Amino acid sequence: MNEKISSLLNEQIQKEFESAYSYLGFASYFDSEGLAGFANWYKVQSKEETEHAMKFYKYLISRGQKVRLLDIKAPKEKLEGIEQILKLGLANEEYVTGLINDIYALAQKEQDWFTKNFLEWFVSEQFEEECAAHELLEKYRLFGKTGEGLYELNKELGKREE
Repeated sequence: MNEKISSLLNEQIQKEFESAYSYLGFASYFDSEGLAGFANWYKVQSKEETEHAMKFYKYLISRGQKVRLLDIKAPKEKLEGIEQILKLGLANEEYVTGLINDIYALAQKEQDWFTKNFLEWFVSEQFEEECAAHELLEKYRLFGKTGEGLYELNKELGKREE
């Protein structure tokens, strides 16, 4: 495997764990605000990001590469409300999509077909992640700003399973 691809895959492990950490922070905010459904949604999201990191980890090992665990930074954002958090979640998914696309493009350029094939799952997954984050933001904008709407949306998000 090309050293640059290996390095980017190691960095992706870090980014996935940072995403998980951010989402856990979102969950903590929502738990403190009494919005257990929103908190549940982001706890599930955090777990998924951890699983993504481990997929990269396992892939690197399977290819005989060294795994380098990089520092996980604490989230920088000051959480100030539901809509801001939902926007941060969407922006994070768009950022991660860009990272995946960059590695995918490099794998294509370097003719690393194993890595390109491995990343195809993530390309599809990121499409789903962006759609889910966008849908959540839109639902909140449409009816989550009223007490009754927020109650129903919170209840809906509480049903998300791992």
